[in-house]
Order: sequence, then structure tokens, then C-alpha cells
Amino acid sequence: MTPIADYDVLIVGAGFAGSEAAYALAKRGVRVGLVTTSLDSVFLPFTPIQAPFPSGSLLAEVGQEGLKGWELHSRAKYRLENQPNLHLLQLSVTGLLLEGQAVAGIRSWEGPRKTAPVVVLAVGSFLLPRLYIGSVAEEAGRLSEVAYPDLYQYLQQLGFAFITQGAQVAEQSGTPGYRVEYQVFAPGEWDSATFRLHRLGGLYAVGLCVLGQGTYAQMAEEGMRLAESLQTTVNRR
Repeated sequence: MTPIADYDVLIVGAGFAGSEAAYALAKRGVRVGLVTTSLDSVFLPFTPIQAPFPSGSLLAEVGQEGLKGWELHSRAKYRLENQPNLHLLQLSVTGLLLEGQAVAGIRSWEGPRKTAPVVVLAVGSFLLPRLYIGSVAEEAGRLSEVAYPDLYQYLQQLGFAFITQGAQVAEQSGTPGYRVEYQVFAPGEWDSATFRLHRLGGLYAVGLCVLGQGTYAQMAEEGMRLAESLQTTVNRR
């Protein structure tokens, strides 16, 4: 008898795209594990959010023009933590569990393994990033946030191709400006219509790790679109 998976869908990354996808799927009755390296950075913007917000999104529920930082994070995290079918997990994902050429879950640096027949990578700007503040460089996808170096190396070993993207964040409210370079999946690895990563069954990607750049509203829309697509996949199982 095949053991029941921990979740229907595991989403790695709790930024705007990953959180929106998890929230929308959970509201549809899908069992979702939303995994992040830090519960303190769930749905956390570094710049003020700008309306209009996508109708029906978590961003529209908790956001207002000009809101930023911890206030938006706390509002969104409260909704996510109290949404039935959704479980927030703090783990550093280092690789995937595989069954043949299909995903079966995730492995973590801390040790726990979580299982699901569908895994979504929503890891933003955290695949092999380099963050520059003046002449200082560090391995971080955003200021003071750790990266996914082990996961990136693992995906490379599986044969996935990447391209380099960059972004600039201006100085604001006492926070220094910085520049970040990071890896995104090469266009041939990803289907923009279905969000599927072609090399493994059940593996999907959304957000900056495939698009390179985008607004908070665009990431929210992408997460909601992924949820709509994945519900059909989950219902077939």
C-alpha cells in the first residue's frame, strides 16, 4: 500500500508568488505545505506596495497603497497561518525526493523530509545570488536574507540550465541601496502556460526564479494563475 503523502502540494518559497499560490490552493481544499527559510520574511516587501491589487488575491485582502515591511508581513502571515489546509514550514530546502523521473517531495538541511506529488519552486532571487553594497559582496537574494546554494547546485546536477538576472534596490528609510545578481531557470526549462519544469514530472516554478523581475502585483497574479492550473492536476490524482 502506497503511504499517503504529507501534502498534495509543497511550495518552496513564501514570497508573493509562493504565498499567493499556497493561499489560493488551500482555499480550494488542497493540502499545501508552504516552506520558507525564515518565517520572519513571509510575504515581506522591501519597497512600498502599489495599487491596483489583483482581485481575490491575498495581497488585495491585506494590502493598501503604500504599505510595506512588517505591517504587511504580519497581516499576510496571520491569514496564511489561519487558513485551513495550509501549513507554514521553516526549512532550508537542499534537494528533491524523487521517484524515477518524478518528484515525491523535498529534502532539507535541517533533516526533515516532506512528501508531495507536486513541488513548486518559488525561490525568487535566491538561487546562487550575489548582493553588492558598494564594494561589499555577500551571498544573499535580498538584504540580510540567506540564499539556496545547495538547492541551486542540486538542480544544476540534475541538468537544469540557468541564466543570470540582476536587480537594483534604491536606498530608503535608512536602509542602504544595493544591487543583486541571481540565477533564473533558462527559458527552455520552463513552460509559461503550465508553469511546469520539463525535466521532472510534478515539478513547477513561479515568480522571480523564472520571470527574472516583476512587481508585487504581478507576482501575486502569477501565484493565483498557478493555483488555478494546479488544481486541475491535483484533482486528477
